[in-house]
Amino acid sequence: MKAGKRLKGVVISKPIVYGNIATELLSKKTDHTHKWTVFLRGPNGQDISYFIHKVEFKLHETFVNNTRAFKTPPYEVTETGWGEFEIITKIYFPPMSGEKPISLYHMLKLYPPESQSQTWPKGKPVNNFFYDELVFSEPTEEFFEALTKGADGPEIPLKVSGTQVFSLESEAAECNRLETAVAQVTGKYNEYKDRSRAAEIEAAKLRRDIAAIEAAQ
Repeated sequence: MKAGKRLKGVVISKPIVYGNIATELLSKKTDHTHKWTVFLRGPNGQDISYFIHKVEFKLHETFVNNTRAFKTPPYEVTETGWGEFEIITKIYFPPMSGEKPISLYHMLKLYPPESQSQTWPKGKPVNNFFYDELVFSEPTEEFFEALTKGADGPEIPLKVSGTQVFSLESEAAECNRLETAVAQVTGKYNEYKDRSRAAEIEAAKLRRDIAAIEAAQ
């Protein structure tokens, strides 16, 4: 299908969450140690199929049919295994959008952080989530209409709850942390700048003194 007219100067973004959840198998009948699910979804668990045509998950080559494709949600793959590896999530958009596919990369995570491995409760899931935004610059008229009319409810939750680790609340907290860090770095920079200026003044004075001594000899 040929893409339609594009809307000049228009930019629209859609938030997504991707990654994996892994749980240790307490009863191991094979060498597999974990059950895991890799997924793509909306941050609020909402339907995102109105702007997605197909999702492909590329697993390790040792898996049978290691490329799994889904044209309808839920966009997820559940498997068992023992090793961590890179997963490629490829997102295709409707033909009328004229958009090229986008690939996301992340490492399948099965084990908790090393600092918590000794105290991690048995059976507690390991969550490995990533937040991103798909940005569409100058979308076609038809795709823009789909993007703006398809959303059902808030796209980003107000507060963190359950497995929804990304929210407007956490975003605001992260912004505050970044602002604090920038202020601290700026303060240190100005401090070192003042020290450098003082050192330059002192060095210039020493050069003058040395020049005066040499001239008097």
